[in-house]
Amino acid sequence: MFRAAILRVPKFNVRSGRIRSYIQRRTLSPSQYDGEIVGVEPVVSPLAVGASVVFVGGLFYYIYSEHRQTIASFLPFMGSPASESSASPKPEQDARDKIRKQRTQMVPKSELTAAEQLKWAWTHPGLYVTGSNEFGLADPQHPGLISGVKCAVPGLEGKLIRSAAFSKTHATAVDSSGALFQWGTGFAGSVPHMPTCTLKDASICEVAATNDFVVVRDNKSRIRVLSGKNASNQLGSNTDVSLSFEPRLGWRESVVSMSAGRSHIAVTTNSGHVYTASLDKDGNSRGQLGHGSNASVQPLQMHRIQSNLHFTSAACGDEHTLLLTNDGDVLGCGANDFGQLATGAYSSGKATMRELAPLPRLWKSGFLRPQDAYAVGIAAGAATSYAQIVQGEARRVLAWGRGIDGQLGTGTLTHMQGVPVVIPELSDREEFDETLQARRPLGLRSLITGASHALAVCDNRSNVVLDKSGASVNAAPLFGHDVVVWGSNASGQCEPGRRHRFAEPAHPPPLFTSTSGNLDNKVPLQAAPPQWIESAQLRDADSSSLPKKVLVEQMFVAGPDVTAAFLRSC
Repeated sequence: MFRAAILRVPKFNVRSGRIRSYIQRRTLSPSQYDGEIVGVEPVVSPLAVGASVVFVGGLFYYIYSEHRQTIASFLPFMGSPASESSASPKPEQDARDKIRKQRTQMVPKSELTAAEQLKWAWTHPGLYVTGSNEFGLADPQHPGLISGVKCAVPGLEGKLIRSAAFSKTHATAVDSSGALFQWGTGFAGSVPHMPTCTLKDASICEVAATNDFVVVRDNKSRIRVLSGKNASNQLGSNTDVSLSFEPRLGWRESVVSMSAGRSHIAVTTNSGHVYTASLDKDGNSRGQLGHGSNASVQPLQMHRIQSNLHFTSAACGDEHTLLLTNDGDVLGCGANDFGQLATGAYSSGKATMRELAPLPRLWKSGFLRPQDAYAVGIAAGAATSYAQIVQGEARRVLAWGRGIDGQLGTGTLTHMQGVPVVIPELSDREEFDETLQARRPLGLRSLITGASHALAVCDNRSNVVLDKSGASVNAAPLFGHDVVVWGSNASGQCEPGRRHRFAEPAHPPPLFTSTSGNLDNKVPLQAAPPQWIESAQLRDADSSSLPKKVLVEQMFVAGPDVTAAFLRSC
């Protein structure tokens, strides 16, 4: 004998939203077993039906989206959507895929050891950029990809670069033959393009970029200005304009360096003079030309700063200028909204400094520089200033001005800093010199600044032997100079794959390797020191136009939202 049970499905009252009856168990009498058992009419919940439909539909969509190519191969009538989707992907995703493919072809896939970095950098000329590609500065063929781009600039493969510079919307570089290239949406418009050669002159040795112009210095002490916008030439019918010096350069006086701000430039001569010029009507709006006034001046004319001091270099921020003397003093003029002229606490009366004067708070003793202290280098970001100081045996790096993005390098985010602060990670450091068998202080080989981030190449000892016999004489393992970055990283200009600000100097990964893998277990970037390399070993280079052996060195440059590395012929 067996018993049958009939389950009564609970009924759902739509109006009240409650279950009307519960599951009940009813046992049939034995006399009813032989007859036909008629079950209770089931009542199906609309919620259950809806959930089932959603579940089945979602499952089908997932299977189709993951395996649509396989399904299309068995079901031809479903192949059309897949083929259309693969034939016309989203433009942004298509651009990213092409960049990845290009990067795979041009750069190694895995992380490199220090020795591998040096050998790779010595034999792979080109311009390698990381950061924002919103304006096509990293890859002009695919402008508009906002951040995290890391690739070699197409069209410059195999070229030894003499100098490169980046503005917000356009960029420029000059190769070893003197060919000057320009690119970026500010130059060519928001269309895919390649770097364009706009000038060829073997005497060109340095370039700089402002908001709207490209400034060129050659070994004949000429300063030329080219339009940074190809679509609308700001120079009228002229392709480039040579600036006149007032007063003229003296006998055997030559220009040795230059720096550019947002719309002004400053050049230094071997006689210790500094000439400044405005490139547009706003080039002296804050007194950044150092002539004691912020009145509008005639653009594109170089005027010498009147001073009895002997200047060795100049550094231009967006709207302020720093000058370094041969005695190690630092002077400044121009905008001081964030304390970039080191005047101490902010006041409206100190927002603009029209007169060129020593920085009041650079030294703890005030205006007077201590006898055992002097500055050996200066640099300027958009509204931030830096100085390398030697005091006794100590080497220190000071920073002041705007620091909200961490560009002061002190571990804090300070809106304005009118008193110079020491960057601890770059100051009072020493290393043991095995050759001298003694400890020696560590300083910087170079300090490169973008608008809101900075990069420093340290002068730690390298075991690279500079000998014309080449790299075969070098002891293994090789190591170069340490590189650190800090400041804004919103576009990946310090380290792609991360977006946080670097408030302290940190070791970035190589600029010319992929970012795949664990970012915390990376090999830090090493700068390749000068070395003799056979021209036949330079990848993609035209060795017929180069001597049999070339002395090369890896260099760095920074701009708004980008950082770049290139190989220069010394």
